Amino acid sequence: MENEPYVSIVIPTTGNVKFIRGLVESVITLDYPRNKFELIFIGDSPTKLIEKHSNVAKKAGINTIVEYKSVAAGQKRNIGSKMAKGDLIAFTDDDTILREDWIINAIKHLKENEDYVGVGGPNYTPREELPFAKAVGRIFGSKFLFSFRYTIGHAKAKEIAHNPTCNYIIKKDIVNEIKFHDTLWPGEDAEFDIRVLKAGYKILYAPDVVVWHHRRSRPTAFLRQMFNYGKTRAQVTRMHPGSFDPRYFVFVFAFLILISLYYISWNETTILGHQLIIAVPHFLLATYFGILGLAGILVGYQTKKFKQGLYAPLVLFIQHFGFSLGLVYGFLRKA
Repeated sequence: MENEPYVSIVIPTTGNVKFIRGLVESVITLDYPRNKFELIFIGDSPTKLIEKHSNVAKKAGINTIVEYKSVAAGQKRNIGSKMAKGDLIAFTDDDTILREDWIINAIKHLKENEDYVGVGGPNYTPREELPFAKAVGRIFGSKFLFSFRYTIGHAKAKEIAHNPTCNYIIKKDIVNEIKFHDTLWPGEDAEFDIRVLKAGYKILYAPDVVVWHHRRSRPTAFLRQMFNYGKTRAQVTRMHPGSFDPRYFVFVFAFLILISLYYISWNETTILGHQLIIAVPHFLLATYFGILGLAGILVGYQTKKFKQGLYAPLVLFIQHFGFSLGLVYGFLRKA
């Protein structure tokens, strides 16, 4: 592998994530020469976790660099990229586990597709997660309910509009040219890719460039995550109006329609009109919650796990409600 490129793995971190241990252990087991990659942590401030596990990587023979700067994740990635020796930057998060062939497969796809500047792949849910987190992963992995990037079975690489930075290998020159937004979070990786595409570059999704990504294990944490996703999606849409996607507003519009119908029914004077109008929102609500129930049955059947099936409707509801609430908040707040 003498002719293989040097790779810099850049990880922004708060330094307090317990999953750093699993990440470092997976870095150590990467099937790539240790003299051909480096590990760069950009943390807020020194912590025992960063010091302990960066030393573990160093003892394993991996060139490990730790830098501290209390800034947003996007700016940390910019800092790491400027420090990097590699021609390729491999971005991931501090709560992931990398598959052994992560780097090798990414390089293979970039060599086979020279007109692409970056490649990413699926991020699956670790088997040891709690039932709620597994339900989140199962919903994310459904071909009918979410994105293919979480779904097993897509055998071919394909062009894509966005790769999350939990799993993104990209040419360093592109990162230093485009740069991540300094303060936006979360959603800074989606905003970055919008500008990558606007600059005329192309990015790739490859199903064998795999990481495992820990999910939120509590409903309140997942609600907060979805709210933040919706809020920053509104910010990104204001920054890049061309990125507007009406699908984001489906549940916002549905909620407004329901409220309007209930309001009309409460103020309707004719008995027949009242009955007809109030029946419509009841039917729509029953249909929606029926779909959530079917999702739970599907997840329970697929996993043979009762708790995952039980949590699935709650996961979907939190996803829809939290994202929509954050989206509305993001558009209403002052820029």
